Amino acid sequence: MKPLKFQPLLKSTIWGGSKIIAFKHLDVKQKNVGESWEISGVPGNESIVADGEMQGKSLNEVVAELKGSFLGEENYKRFGNEFPLLIKFIDANRDLSIQVHPNDEIAKKQGKERGKTEMWYALPSEPDAKLYNGLKMQITPEQYKEMVEND
Repeated sequence: MKPLKFQPLLKSTIWGGSKIIAFKHLDVKQKNVGESWEISGVPGNESIVADGEMQGKSLNEVVAELKGSFLGEENYKRFGNEFPLLIKFIDANRDLSIQVHPNDEIAKKQGKERGKTEMWYALPSEPDAKLYNGLKMQITPEQYKEMVEND
């Protein structure tokens, strides 16, 4: 089987920029593209195969058809027909919102199947670009909740 290529899934956002379309050499007229989802099994936002024998199929349809031979047997047992990774480019022209992602235990309590972990790889950016991780001071969950409730 040849490597699969997918159609671009571009997301315009209020904080999006203009770099993704040029970076990917796309002939698309879309403004404020903040994200390009490269590989996605997220229901309702699944990557679609662009060419070849599987053209037009969603990534999760490919997984359902090929099962463990595509994902690996252990991954298929764990995640079933939903591709477990979301890979995307982000072009944040303005500040993003605060991101808080639950672990598996908390996600299950919230009625979700699993939590969300992230890994970032930063491409060359503007000299004054910043990425914040964490808070300026250590606080308890109770202090955080009180701060949110009091704006």
